[in-house]
Formats: sequence, structure tokens, C-alpha cells
Amino acid sequence: MEATAQSNSVKDTLRSSELFHDLTDDELNKLLPICQEQSFESGTVMFCEGGQCNYVQTLKSGRVALETDLALSRSSVERATIDVLSEGSSFCWSALMEPHVLTSSGRCLEKTEIIALDGDELKALLDENPGMGYKVANNLAKVVARRQQHTKQTMERILSVIFHDLKAPLAAAESYNRLLLDGFVGELTEEQKNIVQRSSKRLSDLLNLISNMIDFSRVDFGGFRTEEVCLTKMVEDCVEIMRPLAQEKGLELSYEGPQELPLILGSAGRLKQVLTNLLSNAIKFTPCGGVTVKTRDRAGYVQVDVVDTGTGIPTDDLPRVFDGFYKGLDVEKRGAGLGLSISKQIIEAHGGRIWATSPCPETGKGSRFTFILPKETEAGRVETDGKDPNSG
Repeated sequence: MEATAQSNSVKDTLRSSELFHDLTDDELNKLLPICQEQSFESGTVMFCEGGQCNYVQTLKSGRVALETDLALSRSSVERATIDVLSEGSSFCWSALMEPHVLTSSGRCLEKTEIIALDGDELKALLDENPGMGYKVANNLAKVVARRQQHTKQTMERILSVIFHDLKAPLAAAESYNRLLLDGFVGELTEEQKNIVQRSSKRLSDLLNLISNMIDFSRVDFGGFRTEEVCLTKMVEDCVEIMRPLAQEKGLELSYEGPQELPLILGSAGRLKQVLTNLLSNAIKFTPCGGVTVKTRDRAGYVQVDVVDTGTGIPTDDLPRVFDGFYKGLDVEKRGAGLGLSISKQIIEAHGGRIWATSPCPETGKGSRFTFILPKETEAGRVETDGKDPNSG
């Protein structure tokens, strides 16, 4: 009787779980031989991120916090809670797929009981019973999608709080540097000015990095306010803003395009952010020669090219330049690699496309960054394969 009651208890837990709730009684019975009941005290870390995952787990009672490691600096790692699971929740599905690596840690918030199913045996059972396997796989896809969305929202909130809290003291420190440089507390020697200027530059870089991180953490740029944008004026303004930076390096910055372009429906501020970022990168990585912005009126869309005579992009790196954190977190040398990723999100939110070509086909050197935007009269997603429309 005791064994029967225990089996019924396990079966009831599986029946109410996220993964197995729509299985028949016969199918649930097939799971019972591979189930283990386990109990953990409050505060126990059940499993650790990066460890081997051998069991798919379902929560019978209690609560479990899913936590992930956040590397806030090269020497500081903090663990953040990304979700709290309650009765019926299923987790540790990495046991069903290679390489069986846990992507988060699990910590008991109170006394907790779970049902653990051996991953290898469960996978073999589902392979032998395709109908059963289909239902579990379908449920698993829904659970993963829901958990991923919740994790994104949680991480967005965490990052926003962190970076907003960082921004205020950095901005205050930079303002103190400005006071020093402007002579409000007495004259500085040239050596002192040089030190303060270098400090101020680093603070400005960090503030810019934080702004990019806040942008990046928002994930979705679809909520911006749209208006009619005169692309010609926007490009001319960006070129003039960036011209002093180019002149400091002895570079020529020029603009080639028609006097008037069709209006674009979008956010002028966000589009300026994209072009300014492309120009800043082009100037930064062009030791000599120049940078040219070209605009063209195409059938259904407007095209903007930023062409430089710089160092170019290695072939192996070219497909990844728009990935978040490309080249790693190196603020002093390259930044955090977020500018291009954010630019890509902005352009795609406008229904456009952006891509890079290196070396530039016209010159055989440097790079060309291109983005295209639908005309206001034909607003909607631009259908291209992500390649230069002129390449055939």
C-alpha cells in the first residue's frame, strides 16, 4: 500500500508539471521507473551553473531560485536571481541534450522536494514512444520560450538599475574634472592638465559605455516615436558634428549624395545615433586617407554608405561585427562592442537592413558599412538578403 501511495504521489506531481501535464495515465506510468524523489533543506544549492546536468527535475513542493553569474568586472562575479520556481515547475532540461551543461544555479528558498528523472533514460523512453516524445518536446519548447522571455525581462531590470546607479557618480566625477580644467580652483600646470584631461576622457568613455549598455539592455527599440525624417539634413548634420574629430587625425570627411532624398518615417535621434556611431568607428580605425558618406535613392528604399580607407575587418570577424560584445569588453582599445549591435537593432526596428563589406569593393581597402531604409510612402520591412543590392 505504501509503495502504491508513493507511486500515486509521484504520478500526481508529474501530471501537474509543465513538461508532463498532458500525458496519459499509461504514459505517466512509463515514467515512474526512472523517477527519484529527493529532498533538500532551505538554502541548499541543488546544482551549479556550468556543471554537468544528468537529471530533468520537477518541483513537488517548495520554491527554487534560479540564479546566474554576472561578471561585473574582471575580478568581481555576483550571482543574480533570474527566476523563482514553484510547485509544478520543470527545470534542468539540459539533461536531454548535449553537451548537458547547466546554464544556471538552483538554490532552495525553503524546504524543497523534487522528482528527478534520469536524462539518458528519459531521452531513450521518448525516442521509443514518438507520440509521447512529441508532447514532451512541445511542452519543453513552450517552457524554454517562456523562461527565456522572463530571464530577458529580469536581466533588463537588473542592468538598468546597475548602470543608472553607476552613471550618477561618474557624471559627478567628470563635472569635478571640468571645474579643474576650467580653472575654477586655480591654475593647473601642463602636466596636471594632461592628467585631468586623460581622466576626463576615460570617464566620458565609461559614461558612453553605460549609455550603450542601457540601450542594449532594453532589447526592443520598437517603442520609439516616429516622425518624418529628412535624411539629407540628418546626414549633413552628422558629418558636420564629426568633422572636427576627423580633422584632429588629419582625415578628410566628405558627403556625396543628391540634394534631396525621399522622407523616411522613423526616429531622427535614433538614426543619428546609428550614423554617428558608424562615422566614429570609421574615423577611429582609419589612420590616413579619409571617410566618405554616400546616400542613394533606390527603388523602394534609401541607401546610406559609410566608406573608409582604414585597416579593414578580418574575414573571419566580418560575420560577427554586429554581435553584442564583439571583440570583448575592452573599453580603452575598442569599447564593449555594443555600438554596432545597437545600430543593427535600430535599423531593423525601422524596417531596414544593415551590413558590412570589407575590403570596400570600390577601393580594395578599408570597409564599407551600409544601411537601407524604406521610403515613407512604402514604409515596411525592406526585403533583401542582407547583401549589397548592387552586387547582383
